[in-house]
Amino acid sequence: MDQALSLWFLLGWIGGDSCNLIGSFLANQLPLQTYTAVYYVSADLVMLTLYFYYKFKNRSPGLSTPINSVLLLVAGAVCAVPLLSSAGPVAAPTGSFQGRTLLSVEPHIRPFTQQEVIGFVIGSISSVLYLLSRLPQIRTNFLRKSTQGISYSLFALVMLGNTLYGLSVLLKNPDMGESEGSYLLHHLPWLVGSLGVLLLDTVISVQFLVYRNRAVPTACTTAEREPLLSS
Repeated sequence: MDQALSLWFLLGWIGGDSCNLIGSFLANQLPLQTYTAVYYVSADLVMLTLYFYYKFKNRSPGLSTPINSVLLLVAGAVCAVPLLSSAGPVAAPTGSFQGRTLLSVEPHIRPFTQQEVIGFVIGSISSVLYLLSRLPQIRTNFLRKSTQGISYSLFALVMLGNTLYGLSVLLKNPDMGESEGSYLLHHLPWLVGSLGVLLLDTVISVQFLVYRNRAVPTACTTAEREPLLSS
């Protein structure tokens, strides 16, 4: 059912991922954040293309299984890139990866460069778009009193990804001489975006539990099957 997934949810999602990619690059975020942002935008474009394809062609989504396989393959390749690029002789650990208690330099607040300020602003916009993108889908599920036609695997994987994404940022040690507060400040928009969306996706998960045994109301089903253009 093409109306089960909110178009505003998809548009907000791809808008947030696009700003996330630009902001991560300008604000000098972790390499893994940039790699995942590239994959997110690519996957969003595929999902948006499929949405309009099945909406206007009204065909059975028979390609969903191979497309999901391709996306998983791309995701594995994206995750493998940093591992392959780091392969080689093991170098002695540098000071930037030492534990916080071993830092010999007094930590301080690292100032923002002009480029990082622009990236920070774009990253903040990304966080807002991420948070706003879930609201139309929550509203659509509430009005339909059903989550039929929506794949819970999508939200389950997103929740898992956002959890690991946020933990990867939180668990990394600051650069030598940088305080923990300064490190968190420079990554704040991305942490808010990932962990904030995690909470909203939890709400959608609750809707899946509440509406799991409910079918789509007849009025909604009839409206979704009406042709887009009158004959």
